[in-house]
Amino acid sequence: MQEESRNQQVIRDFTRIFKNEHNVDGVDHLFDTKNFVHHFRTPVSGGFEGLKQIGRMMNGAFPDVVVKEEDMIASGDRVVERSSATATHKGSMMGEEPTNKRLAWSEIHIYRLQDGKVKEHWAEISTMELLQQIGVLPQLGQSTNAAD
Repeated sequence: MQEESRNQQVIRDFTRIFKNEHNVDGVDHLFDTKNFVHHFRTPVSGGFEGLKQIGRMMNGAFPDVVVKEEDMIASGDRVVERSSATATHKGSMMGEEPTNKRLAWSEIHIYRLQDGKVKEHWAEISTMELLQQIGVLPQLGQSTNAAD
């Protein structure tokens, strides 16, 4: 149980520093930076640098993002975090113009830790919901045909 509590604190520190303080370079001490593996579906670099690329992209598009822990579950070497995020769309994420809209989305992260360091990360982010809010994708039920 002590290991699980320590692992949860590592993830809380990561969320605070990386996501809420927007300090992408301030989390190296929390990761096995040489052996870290992420499982992002988007085309980013492998390893720890890929995680930082995602952080820089999100901070550029949403410089005031605030992530709130909704649930955290630890079991063995895994920590699962369900969180909610709110932010203002002030920069481009996928080539779109910033909308300056306040947005909200949800995230689920799974982390695998070893010796108090994050070794592996999976993320499920409600990207479709986010892209609909910034206008890259149409809202469900809306027609994309201008003649309608």
